[in-house]
Amino acid sequence: MRSRLLTSLILGLAVFLGLWLTVTPDDVAARWVQLALGAIALAGVMVSSRLPVLAVVVTAAATACAWLLGVSADPFVLTGFAVFRLAETRGGRRFPWWMFAGAFLVVVTSAIFGAEGAEGRFRGMLLSAVVLSVAWVLGVRTREVRDEAAARSRADERLRLARDVHDVLSHSLGAIGVQAGVAAHLTTLGTEDLREVLRGIEGDARSSLSELKCLLQRERTDTEAENVASSPLSAALESVALTAERAGVSVRLDSDEAIDVLPVDVRTTVLRVVKEAVTNVVRHAAGSSALVTLRASSESVTVGIEDDGQGAPSKFQPGHGLTGMRERVELLGGTVDFASSTSGFMVSATLPLVKPLGGDKG
Repeated sequence: MRSRLLTSLILGLAVFLGLWLTVTPDDVAARWVQLALGAIALAGVMVSSRLPVLAVVVTAAATACAWLLGVSADPFVLTGFAVFRLAETRGGRRFPWWMFAGAFLVVVTSAIFGAEGAEGRFRGMLLSAVVLSVAWVLGVRTREVRDEAAARSRADERLRLARDVHDVLSHSLGAIGVQAGVAAHLTTLGTEDLREVLRGIEGDARSSLSELKCLLQRERTDTEAENVASSPLSAALESVALTAERAGVSVRLDSDEAIDVLPVDVRTTVLRVVKEAVTNVVRHAAGSSALVTLRASSESVTVGIEDDGQGAPSKFQPGHGLTGMRERVELLGGTVDFASSTSGFMVSATLPLVKPLGGDKG
């Protein structure tokens, strides 16, 4: 609000000095009238952010009186500032009829009874109409752009939150569902085996709750980057593999040592990609094993996840998980590809490295 007041004051003073004070009245009394009317117009400009309708009325009346007395050359520029604020806050696409009628009446009256000649009055009339029309159009367009930006921001935030919730919960809940389903359908499980399954479910549930808590905390503070930075990526990947193995899928990790010194945002994306791919293996692939390969060079990181399942249908449509995976990778300027065959499904992603390896030890 302070910046708007300062902007209005600076612009108002510039117009007053350039289009009001440059007009020399005939006597001292007219000069005082000029200063008084200019002060009123400036006051109208100053309240335009809070009271735009009043600002339009005040600035238009003061400028019209100044025109009638021949103490201003302002073609309603100060009124245009107020019109801009009005259009920015509550204006529609069309110029309001009441403002059009009022502006037309003020401009015509000022032009007819003004101190200038006929040619000067006509020129001032035309210029004033242009100033007010342009001010209204710019104000409406500014409001539309601001509303569009806010709508895009809300949509992006909803998409990000949906992607994060899916990434946090899908892996653990998918593993829990598989473990519970296996335990429910196997009648040969002994007491100790059943307890082991329940302990695995408990561990996955606690892990999901912990990650969900971190996600909610991150909405208030940037804790995700701190959590990722404080734990090695290799350890997090081993946890993903352990969860999958509890659900009956053997996961083998083949990675470089350099993955633990990747930038935080790259590590986070790699972890999310592997989690989502392994979750899909557990839930959809009907396979028994998966191979996770990670290779890091000075320029990029490549991630590959391949399973021995049944593959996807020939014309499958990526769901929320694969779509979110692609979006995460593309946010960092990377690419991701999906391939399916009768021998399994494969995910391959490439992430560029902006920072050199070892630059972010995290």
